[in-house]
Amino acid sequence: MLKGPNGIGKTTLLESLASGTAEGATIAPKVRVGYYRQDFSTLNFEHTVREALLSVMDRPNEEKMRATAAGFLITAEHMEKQIGVLSEGQKGLVAFAQLVLERPGVLILDEPTNHINFRHLPLIAKALDGYEGAMILVSHAPEFVGQIRIDNILDLTPPSPVSSTRE
Repeated sequence: MLKGPNGIGKTTLLESLASGTAEGATIAPKVRVGYYRQDFSTLNFEHTVREALLSVMDRPNEEKMRATAAGFLITAEHMEKQIGVLSEGQKGLVAFAQLVLERPGVLILDEPTNHINFRHLPLIAKALDGYEGAMILVSHAPEFVGQIRIDNILDLTPPSPVSSTRE
């Protein structure tokens, strides 16, 4: 987990890790990275929900896709809607369903609770807690983070300036 004040560069760091441009940090070449961006820019707003979910699967499988979608409360009524017309919370649920279907070895999550309805947070927390790969998470929701297994925290908070007095 990354921790630090707003504006310190957490999102920039996550972006550079996900894109493979982070100086001094690399993710092994064959490891698939799943990236959840709080602005949903990983989603194609022109795609239907169905197209978005099937597009991330190695072998498109309608039954598996629909079962995964249902686990994130995405109903048959949503399947033919374009991503762009969904609420922000629904976009978030689609992005999480994509991550499950994508089966990444590393999850990079930037503020995954933003825009998500509070009733859906336990569902998301359970899915993340059961995830078996590596996860890098930024969240300002301690009650949410408390439901997920976190092994390490990298605190980017700058140290407080030490006051010095001259005698």
